[in-house]
Amino acid sequence: MYTPDEYKKLTRKYGHFASWAIWDYKDEGNTSIITQKFNELHSKFVLLGLNISGPLPREPWLNFHGGSIHDRKLKFACNDTLLRGAYMTDIFKGIEEVQAAMLSRSLTEDIIRSNVNQFNEEMRDIKIGEDSKFIIFGSHAAKYFNRYFRYGYKNEIVYYCHYSYYGISDRKWVEELWNKLGTHDNFDNMINKYRRS
Repeated sequence: MYTPDEYKKLTRKYGHFASWAIWDYKDEGNTSIITQKFNELHSKFVLLGLNISGPLPREPWLNFHGGSIHDRKLKFACNDTLLRGAYMTDIFKGIEEVQAAMLSRSLTEDIIRSNVNQFNEEMRDIKIGEDSKFIIFGSHAAKYFNRYFRYGYKNEIVYYCHYSYYGISDRKWVEELWNKLGTHDNFDNMINKYRRS
């Protein structure tokens, strides 16, 4: 979906806070696989979180890749399914906050406007289409997206609980997301690929 030059531009502009739904089986923090497999990247699905919980290293595409123990749920849900290669980003950039409910303390009208403008540019750059689907993780991200970011987008939206939610097992979180998307992959077969690696 992207030429080598387009991929390089995306890496320069967004690599320090976004990522793609491709993981190395042996090392989920090894994002060099994204560059190796850049021909698999697409914007058919755009996975959206709210904000980062802590600082990210400067290597490209590290968000959602091994920074949290819960990132594995994304890996399990995406790496061998129709979500493989999907774009992943947060709607608010550069705001570190562990508790989503506390994010409002950091928001001003200027910060919101700046992030909305950046999000719109980001979506143009990844070439989102009318058939692209947003998958929004967590009630706070859904609330802010619908209040500030949704204007101009008629895309289908899938709302789902955040992958860091403690009250649900990996299996249940993954399988319920698959059910929402109408795909019926096998969780046990997928887990075995990681055990063999």
